[in-house]
Amino acid sequence: MKLLIIIRKFQPHDFSWVIDIEKKVFDEHDPYFYMQFYETCSDGFIVAEINGFVVGYIVGFLMSEETGRIFSFAVHPAYRNRGAGSALLKEIINVFSKTGVSEIILEVRQGNTRAKKFYERHGFYMTGITENYYNDGENAVLMKFRVER
Repeated sequence: MKLLIIIRKFQPHDFSWVIDIEKKVFDEHDPYFYMQFYETCSDGFIVAEINGFVVGYIVGFLMSEETGRIFSFAVHPAYRNRGAGSALLKEIINVFSKTGVSEIILEVRQGNTRAKKFYERHGFYMTGITENYYNDGENAVLMKFRVER
């Protein structure tokens, strides 16, 4: 049976869901940073919902007229491999595309092979490495997506 995944803009009542996912997946950000994103770039703050539960989110913003940046992206571990991540990534690409950007960039942990392969399946490619990017000293792989016109 295929799950119905609802992709929609983040709303303030989703905050506790996003914080829960953030804590399960990352330890890099101050969770309250997400409310600032909601207040400043709400079009790029998107959640995935299954059966009334927020199971993933993606946050992106415009770095310039030409470049969109995915700041954070996570799916609750219990809901991975069910299509929510792909749906979120496709939606943020669509949101950025409508603004006229020519590229979308992101960083991913160098050791996170699973995430790198996921992004590559969706058209992202490696452009470089930033050493000691994360709090624990791990390098970041820089990835880019070219928006087709």
